[in-house]
Amino acid sequence: MSTGSSPLIAHELLQGFLAPEPVAPSRLQRLLPSSGTLPGITRLGGHHPLVHVLVSGLRSCGQVIFINNPLSGLLLLLAMALQSFWASGLTLLGIVAAHLFARAIGADRQTRRNGIYGFNGALVGSAVACFADLDPAAARPWLWLLLVLLGAGVTTLLVHGLGRWLVRFFALPPLTLPFCLVTWVLLLLASALAHPELSLQQASQPEAVRGPLLALLQALPTGFGQVFLLPGLLSGTVVLLAVAIASPLAALVGLAGGLVGGATGLLMGAPAAAVAQGLWSYNGVLSAIAVAGVFYPLTRLSLLAGLAAAAFSSVLTMPLAASLGLLTGAGQPLPLLTLPFIVATLLTLLVLRRTQPALVPVGLHSILTPEEHRHRFDVARRLMADFRRQLRGSLAGDRYPSLLAEAEPAQVAELEALFGSLDRNRDRRLSVSELATGLEDRAVGIAGVGQEQLALVLAAIDLDGDGSVDVVEFSELMLRLRRLRAGEERLLQYLLPIDGDGNDRLDASELNRLLRSVGQPPLEPREQHQLFGDQALRGLSWKQFLDRLLLI
Repeated sequence: MSTGSSPLIAHELLQGFLAPEPVAPSRLQRLLPSSGTLPGITRLGGHHPLVHVLVSGLRSCGQVIFINNPLSGLLLLLAMALQSFWASGLTLLGIVAAHLFARAIGADRQTRRNGIYGFNGALVGSAVACFADLDPAAARPWLWLLLVLLGAGVTTLLVHGLGRWLVRFFALPPLTLPFCLVTWVLLLLASALAHPELSLQQASQPEAVRGPLLALLQALPTGFGQVFLLPGLLSGTVVLLAVAIASPLAALVGLAGGLVGGATGLLMGAPAAAVAQGLWSYNGVLSAIAVAGVFYPLTRLSLLAGLAAAAFSSVLTMPLAASLGLLTGAGQPLPLLTLPFIVATLLTLLVLRRTQPALVPVGLHSILTPEEHRHRFDVARRLMADFRRQLRGSLAGDRYPSLLAEAEPAQVAELEALFGSLDRNRDRRLSVSELATGLEDRAVGIAGVGQEQLALVLAAIDLDGDGSVDVVEFSELMLRLRRLRAGEERLLQYLLPIDGDGNDRLDASELNRLLRSVGQPPLEPREQHQLFGDQALRGLSWKQFLDRLLLI
């Protein structure tokens, strides 16, 4: 049957036959209730505005390392407090200032609540705590506090301006570039003024360690800590724990990235003591998590790309340090901060976009956890594999009820009872009028849906082509619909970046890219004609595509 001639709305109509199903927690959420983004945590405080403010601030802290989780943010503040009072205090000050500026300029509320406008400000506070001399006996720290307030606010303006420009024209995130730019300006200002209240600390020298293997092992937790400019082993371990309770995948990928980054540093002749302190691994931690889990679902290919980005960030470290030295000249050298991570990650994303079109990125608007991105990929792979099998069976005239054979007896009995309630004349066949009556009885609006469209739906359900729909064929359809509804949102989130021209339609080339991304070969000519009919160039709307998945 060719469905390209008339738009169907079957998946929306037929959902009226299925009772709403509660969203079940994933296996990971059952084993680790702290995992994910915890979207319902604000309900614990009755949606009080102060609860939203607190949760947004904690999410900002976690977003530094791509973790949108308030419990992780709380642990990260603990990691900073273990390092020093100034580290946690100035980080909080930076978050507050960034959020106040974001609210003042009218930034999107949901984006603010997800911590996107706060994490660069948090890093500005951490950097000042790391580099500024805040000893009240030597100087009065109040001026640094003012600079943190101002600097964190400027990062918000950069995220709102420069960040949106990068997303709009290059589809690239600003990452921590606002933090780097603002912190360098603050340190240059302090160095140029040479004012007692703006004095800088001398960089501490890493303690010696006993060999490269021990250095690499120590670099695993300290690399996580150095993301927040925390050199302590205990603080780094708490940062690693904060990531792991929200996303075990992010923690594992970050460990692999830090290991690769540290090993690359050792191969380049970096001192083992500096490697042990995490100075050669923290950019690798961030790069690996960003590429292999945040901006791409975790697959074998994205993991290789993420580890390559981690190694590249270490390779870039000395050339970028030399470039910063040339720009600033003599005097106080500027720290690299997260510049190697920014350059390595953005270049990797650009290279992947050009050389690996089948590696589908995560839409910037739908970034959650690596586990969720992987789940979207798995849903797309499963649904597209089933769809391809159905499409080939349809062309071969071999459409069989594959899902019904695997259904539980209770589920089969439930579907048979549903069919019986629709079969008003008890002839064990479903007619167009019975389908329409059943939809009306369930208060499903079918205005504008004619008898011809309902007949097309029934014809698509007719697996054996005998001109009628029996209980087996109807039950198979309902099982397909239930499976599609369970994965519909994740599938569409996975599909959106494939729509390269942004017309909200899926054409043949875009569908072939989708198929390649989940390990399926491209469409054969007859498959393309069966699916698109005369709409191959114009493409299918998302609703039409979902109907093809259901009815083909």
